[in-house]
Amino acid sequence: MVRGILSDSPEATEKKWMQAVAARAFNARPDLNIAIGDIISVEPSEQNPLENLSIGEIGVCYEAVKALQDSGVRRQDGQYFTPDDAARFMAEQSLTFPPGRWVDPCCGVGNLAWHLTEMQSNPEEFVKNQLVLNDKDKVALKTAVVLLGAQFLALSDQDGMREMMRSATADDFLDSGKTLEGDYVIVNPPYGRTEERGGFDTAKTKENFSYFMEKITKQFGGFISVTPASYVSAPKFKTLRQLIDRHNAGGDVYVFDNVPDTLFRGYKFGSSNTSKTNFVRAAITVTDPSRADWRITPIVRWKSKSRTIMFREVGNLLSKRMIGPDGSWAKIPPGFESVWEALMKEGVILQDLLVKGTTEYSLNVALTPRYYISATFRDLERRSKKVLYFANEEDRDRAAIVLNSSLPYIWWRALDGGVTLPLRVLLSTPIPSRVDASDEIIEWLRVDEEESLVTKLNAGIVNENVKRPQGLVDMLNQIAIPHAREFVDFFYSDDVLTDHS
Repeated sequence: MVRGILSDSPEATEKKWMQAVAARAFNARPDLNIAIGDIISVEPSEQNPLENLSIGEIGVCYEAVKALQDSGVRRQDGQYFTPDDAARFMAEQSLTFPPGRWVDPCCGVGNLAWHLTEMQSNPEEFVKNQLVLNDKDKVALKTAVVLLGAQFLALSDQDGMREMMRSATADDFLDSGKTLEGDYVIVNPPYGRTEERGGFDTAKTKENFSYFMEKITKQFGGFISVTPASYVSAPKFKTLRQLIDRHNAGGDVYVFDNVPDTLFRGYKFGSSNTSKTNFVRAAITVTDPSRADWRITPIVRWKSKSRTIMFREVGNLLSKRMIGPDGSWAKIPPGFESVWEALMKEGVILQDLLVKGTTEYSLNVALTPRYYISATFRDLERRSKKVLYFANEEDRDRAAIVLNSSLPYIWWRALDGGVTLPLRVLLSTPIPSRVDASDEIIEWLRVDEEESLVTKLNAGIVNENVKRPQGLVDMLNQIAIPHAREFVDFFYSDDVLTDHS
């Protein structure tokens, strides 16, 4: 179907796309043909290639058309069209908001707006008078207006379709002079890196989505957004987090991992990467104006077979939002707040034990974790690592106990959880006062380094690491983080909703 729409020029491709949209809308709503024709200004195609597709599937088709026509567009815009189930989940969050006018400032072909309208008690009235669509892509904007009108407007409401088009705007939401009238926002903004943009408190992030979130949080009474999850923890987004806190009394943040399943389904059209899957760690943020407290989930992992269960049950994973040592929003499972608070109160962190320069007392830590973090006395042959130097044997051995337990892994998952282990997270790892390193345990760790050495080939280079046996880790956990076995298990789960229900 997509190949049939592609043509030699962008103009010809746009015309074929609009003909496909016209065919779907004309066939579905012949009573609105005059208004639809006024908006689209092309004759419908003989075939109806978009027939029986969901709005999310139409979004994927449009993404493919744009990317295959110009592979640079997707990389420049950083567009990830929201899958139907994720869009529906976002729209469901609107049910607790007070009545008001909603704005979709990156509407695309209308996926979020479609599901938001479905949630309303009077969809006909909502789509006509309570919804404002905006997108700088004129073709996508017209598509959204026509498809939403054809789905939800009352019989023969030609004026309703025209009013939807009049209230829609095809321009850049981020322009300083641009103001959209509304109470709330639902948005999936572009994620692409961009230039530093003057007039924004978050300018130094150089991230499109950050600019969108800043403007939205300053100008509207509440919002529902899906963005990269990095904003809840990365230092460069500290200003954005502070702005959100300043302008919103409370809300919920749902944080989604990108393995085994990922929030954004589908294929990265136009991508030059080896992986073509949309592996974005995403966060859905809901700032309900009626809320006076903040909650956040841990990083949620789920298997594709549990996707429906995940969306139904993920609200059960919300817990009080805790603040990390660097101002990040810590992602803690419900019921383990006291464990986290105790760790935060520890008087010594790893950084306190380190010295500048080299000494004979050192540990190696690999900086690309996935399911474990460990530290070795031996020198690891690998690219990504940190060598830690200590003033004496006692400090090094205390650190070795902690860094080979599960504590640094759960600390990383709570404060970051991305591809790498940032030094800011590693060095802030608490060293509990209870930790005392016996000669027997240290000798066990040394011997185990040879027995548990693992290697991974990356770009033709062998990278070493040590994966400690579970029995040894369990013993170290009893020393470093006792009475928290369930807390530890949660962070290692690949399906937190079925494994811990």
